[in-house]
Amino acid sequence: MAAPSERLAGSLDALRSLQERGVVAIRSADLARTHRERLVRHGFLQPVLKGWYVTASPGRDAGDSTAWYASFWSFCAAYLHARFGLEWGLSTIPGAPCGQPGRSEAASRTRAQGT
Repeated sequence: MAAPSERLAGSLDALRSLQERGVVAIRSADLARTHRERLVRHGFLQPVLKGWYVTASPGRDAGDSTAWYASFWSFCAAYLHARFGLEWGLSTIPGAPCGQPGRSEAASRTRAQGT
């Protein structure tokens, strides 16, 4: 049976392979359950939403949001793409239409004009 440090090293190898592919938003399906649970337990993964994680530093203080802020935009892009495909967009203007799925262009213009 492998020593605990060897099992953690195996989980870190799995995480590294994701990072080398440029994966920032890690889905539950991206890692085997044992790797995922071990990495969360040791502080290398931080849960964001149910089934979604970002990498973290195991020595961080409780409530430290550095990992979240560092990966925010990449996480949003990956999550929204996984959830909505290409049917999404972001705007810096609150309430601006962003190509909302299921709404016609005319309905989006009408809403933006406030009528």
